[in-house]
Amino acid sequence: MRPDDGVAPGREPAAARTGRPPKTARSNARWTIATLKAVALLYPAVLLAIVLVFRDIGERWWVVTVALYLPRLAFGVPLPFVLLALWGLGLRRWLWTQLASVILLLFPLMGLTLPWPPPSRRSGPAVRILSYNVNSAEGGADAIVNQIAEYSPDIVLLQEVGRAEDLERLLARSYPEMSSAGQFLVASRYPFLSTNDPDKAPHPGRLRSPRFRRHVIDTPLGRLVVYNVHPVSPRDDFVALRGHGLLHELLSGRLFSGDSAPLIESNAALRAAQVDALASQAEGETDPVVVAGDTNLPGLSKVFAEHLSAFADGFQKAGSGFGYTYPNDRGPSPWMRIDRILAKGPLRFVRFEVGKSRASDHQCVVAEVQR
Repeated sequence: MRPDDGVAPGREPAAARTGRPPKTARSNARWTIATLKAVALLYPAVLLAIVLVFRDIGERWWVVTVALYLPRLAFGVPLPFVLLALWGLGLRRWLWTQLASVILLLFPLMGLTLPWPPPSRRSGPAVRILSYNVNSAEGGADAIVNQIAEYSPDIVLLQEVGRAEDLERLLARSYPEMSSAGQFLVASRYPFLSTNDPDKAPHPGRLRSPRFRRHVIDTPLGRLVVYNVHPVSPRDDFVALRGHGLLHELLSGRLFSGDSAPLIESNAALRAAQVDALASQAEGETDPVVVAGDTNLPGLSKVFAEHLSAFADGFQKAGSGFGYTYPNDRGPSPWMRIDRILAKGPLRFVRFEVGKSRASDHQCVVAEVQR
């Protein structure tokens, strides 16, 4: 200590003599570590709470309905910061808390399916089915049909076909059987035994279509009942919710005002009624059933759990990864798995793939089934 420091020799502060940081610094360090430990425990707890809210409340509350359709990866934003903080402050024994966060984020929230060996294909016939929301063929009928041809399916189910003439003309080269009505088109290498449109169902004061078509097809697996489905989309209501831009609506507080709640809740109720009508009819079939199409039901949807959980999901049985199919026209990759192929009865999935074309705002899905 220099004489001009204003402190007499031998009178250094206790912290300097002992080499320990001042009491205030130690207190701040303890507070920082305690806070970080609390955050490390709180983060997986919040993720678990989100999973439970999605699963148990779901489309019953408009706020959760909106959240169901948002990119789930956003819930992982805090993860790298918590990991780096734990590592940097030497709390490496606490890293296990973030293992729980990773598991919750990847599996229930984002829907990761591990690439376990799929069911082996047995000797005997198999039927390959492709489902595709083609977005009114705005990407070109040729591009749509080229994507279909890449997988060479036996049965093709299309939704939102728009003007079907070009698609029918191109598909007729490979598929002798064709059935088209409204937004739906089915092309098959096997003969149709029957085709039925469901009765309209009442929904607050008016009759609404359940938005599916039923086909009985004579396949090498025997009679196969195929449902081509496309329940109502929430997209238009979310556009109304976004108003003058998501950031503007968020900063102004109007995003949380609930002005759009009646529209979103009515839309969700209609979608649930359509899925209920589909499931009620499909579950009554005596022949094997395939339900395929744009379900507009993302992962952890309560409507899906209540009405379609009894059906085997082709992606979960024979696929791997996230299986996202929409939106295929925004950003580098989709973030929702809403296009599905489901089955009920003596059918087993032995293959499942997701398409890669940008011909539509959806990716197609392809499954192979055997008895």
